[in-house]
Amino acid sequence: MNSFADNQRTITIGYGPGYANAAVWNDLQSKLIIPTEIVSVTAAQRYNPALILLDHHLLRDMEYDQWAEQFPEAILLATDSMEVDADLFLTNALPYRQTMKLLEMACYQWVLKSEKTEKARLQDTSFRYLSKLADISISLSAEDDLMTLLTKILTEGQNIACCDAASLYLINEINDHERELIFKLTQNDSLDLPFEEMRFPMDESSIAGYVASSDSELNIPDAYQLSSNVPYKFNQSFDRKSGYRTKSIFAIPLTNKQKEVIGVLQFINRKKARSLKISDEKSALAYTLAFDSDINVLLQALASQAGIAIENTILQNDIKALFEGFVNASVSAIEQRDPTTSGHSFRVADLCVDLAKSVSVSNLTRLRNIRFTETEVRELKYAALLHDFGKVGVRESVLVKEKKLTAGSLELIQFRMRLAQERLKNQALTQKLAMYQNGGPDSARLGNIDNQLDHDIDMLHEFYRAISEVNEPTVLKQDNRDMLDKIKEFRLDSSDEELAILTSEEFALLSIPKGSLSPTERKEIESHVVHTQNFLNHIPWTKEFQNIPTIAAAQHEKLDGSGYPYGMKEDEIPLPSKIMTICDIYDALTASDRPYKPAMNADKAIDILVSEADKGLLDGDLVQVFVDAKVFHVIDTHEYSTSSDFQSFSHHPCDFDLHKHEHKK
Repeated sequence: MNSFADNQRTITIGYGPGYANAAVWNDLQSKLIIPTEIVSVTAAQRYNPALILLDHHLLRDMEYDQWAEQFPEAILLATDSMEVDADLFLTNALPYRQTMKLLEMACYQWVLKSEKTEKARLQDTSFRYLSKLADISISLSAEDDLMTLLTKILTEGQNIACCDAASLYLINEINDHERELIFKLTQNDSLDLPFEEMRFPMDESSIAGYVASSDSELNIPDAYQLSSNVPYKFNQSFDRKSGYRTKSIFAIPLTNKQKEVIGVLQFINRKKARSLKISDEKSALAYTLAFDSDINVLLQALASQAGIAIENTILQNDIKALFEGFVNASVSAIEQRDPTTSGHSFRVADLCVDLAKSVSVSNLTRLRNIRFTETEVRELKYAALLHDFGKVGVRESVLVKEKKLTAGSLELIQFRMRLAQERLKNQALTQKLAMYQNGGPDSARLGNIDNQLDHDIDMLHEFYRAISEVNEPTVLKQDNRDMLDKIKEFRLDSSDEELAILTSEEFALLSIPKGSLSPTERKEIESHVVHTQNFLNHIPWTKEFQNIPTIAAAQHEKLDGSGYPYGMKEDEIPLPSKIMTICDIYDALTASDRPYKPAMNADKAIDILVSEADKGLLDGDLVQVFVDAKVFHVIDTHEYSTSSDFQSFSHHPCDFDLHKHEHKK
């Protein structure tokens, strides 16, 4: 039996009562074989032997094929399989050496069979673990929320190690020479206690601190039995407060791609079964196991994946925060140029986000299959925040043009009128002088000259009053239009064009039917959309945000093609742009931060949106969701930067979709 003994495997041989007196059993007692008599199937199930000698008694209890089915991993020897008479074996008539050889061969056959089975099991287990680690790696790399990621890491670690609890620590760089550990998260199957994030110095006095400082792992069979030679101590305060008993611990450093330690994973109380609860020291001692090398290899693989995933997530979050800061700073800078409309872009963004989310849960037939992803909502948010970026490309003189006439024009007109008044006076004096030179003054004629002078001067004053009134950005009335025509034709000398009160350009500006901008100036204001698209196209957007310039550029398009700058029609306008158009118009109507128009109440603004949808200008379904979901209330509970100082004037580009509404009021 030496060849078998070299394998150091203990095997139980079960034999039927008919083999009980065989001489070989006494000699086998000192071997790695345990002979055990079994009298029934039930007894065999209790001992679960590796080798079963079936005599006639056992074969009467159950046929050979049934024994093979009941004990698929065992080696079965019966009279037929040994090709010897059972009576010979029973009476020791079978040669001793032949019997021992037969048993040895059977045992060796079982060893080979069990090793093959174990190898297959290990291969299957390894494959499942590798597959699981691959799934974990994919799951961790796809997560961009830090706390969700950390929770996944601890949960997967507990699943792999079958442990009761797990904790995670992250390193925080205080300065170039000082670091601290942040106790970021913990999970416990047996306890449900409130968690509070804590910070403590990173040194070798604690288990986590030692692992982080030394970049080495610790496998502790019993946290209460630490050697006095180690620098770290186990803090028992949690156990004392909660009644818990921490026993086995496996702590491993988390490293990034540069192999720098960024944190520590700590697994506590590996258990015999995940369902077992550890409520006190007795259950801890009964249910816990030490962390073995096979499990630790898997936890090391998890830690390697986790460290890189954490670093990537923190980096992504930092980039997001940086980008958010850049966008907000850009919007604030744009609105500082026009403080009278500050807060508009932020309000429109909040309205757009809420409307997009409301569309995603809408049951309207056309919108039922439209579901905005989180990334698409963020893309719309950024497009809304930056939709007025192109204002920086509009000339200041146009953007701040409060009156119809350009700056300084009214003063020039006033100067011409004073010049005309002086010329009228000069003409009257010339006429009077001529009377004295030609026979003396005539009181009646002198009176007529003075009356005509007063009339002409009064007319000039009336001209100036009319020009000042028409210069306001109101609707041009017909009587004012007639007066403008009269002023245009006025000449002191019909042959002298320089004596005209109004130039042709001034007349055209004063003839603007509504507002203060000429068609050319209005086009320049409208061009802010093209400027926005051009500016945004220069930003190297990532793939998930590559549509931002297109979305922002279509904010003033209308479904019937009457919008600008491209005259796009319904099927050409992106859905996010249609959402932004509704939100943009609503805020422009209801904004209280315009010095040139009063704020409209929500009900009136909604009536206008519905009317525009009925005319085929706005998306009716989106307007319905906006109203039904009360999206407009989302900006009621937020604080926005607004200007209370209306000393300056500035046109807001988004108001230009509303001139026809203001005309009707």
